[in-house]
Amino acid sequence: MDTAKKRLIFSLAQGVLSEDSFITQFGANPRATPDIVLAELEQASADRSADSVQCALVLAFRFGLSRKWAPVLCKLMEEDWHHSHEDIAEALQDIRVPSTVDYLYRAALRKHDYLAHNDSESLAVKCIWALHDIGTNEAVEKLKLLSQSASSSRIRERALKRLSELATRHPGDPERAYRRARDAGVRSD
Repeated sequence: MDTAKKRLIFSLAQGVLSEDSFITQFGANPRATPDIVLAELEQASADRSADSVQCALVLAFRFGLSRKWAPVLCKLMEEDWHHSHEDIAEALQDIRVPSTVDYLYRAALRKHDYLAHNDSESLAVKCIWALHDIGTNEAVEKLKLLSQSASSSRIRERALKRLSELATRHPGDPERAYRRARDAGVRSD
């Protein structure tokens, strides 16, 4: 991603630039074409550019997420050269694609130097929430593993709490309000 695009995105994120002005200057509407964000994510990954990952994620959260981004988000989740793991976990929570379960589980166990201030617990907690929201049998198994073997009592407690919440849900229960709200901003294409 070039420097001019990054400046535009940061101006949009800071409220300096309106969405309409951003779209005009950017040259395309990421809301109308999720492939724009996908291309930015893929380019950021190929270039190993931490700033570009952040910018692409700003676009993703601002203009809507797409389930088809799951493979590139998972690839980025496994990389060590950027500082956007928590944002990626949040995006994976929102899109709730079952194929992301193993990546979220591994991310919950990983330690990153830049997250040493809390021993990467905040990332683990976001991964736990994502696994909870995916809610498949595989996701439940990963939550069970985290509740039994995580290095931190806080992580174990959080995993147990999410497991307990899942156990109280019954088929036909209405979706939680926060999930309905998040689903409104997620595309299948």
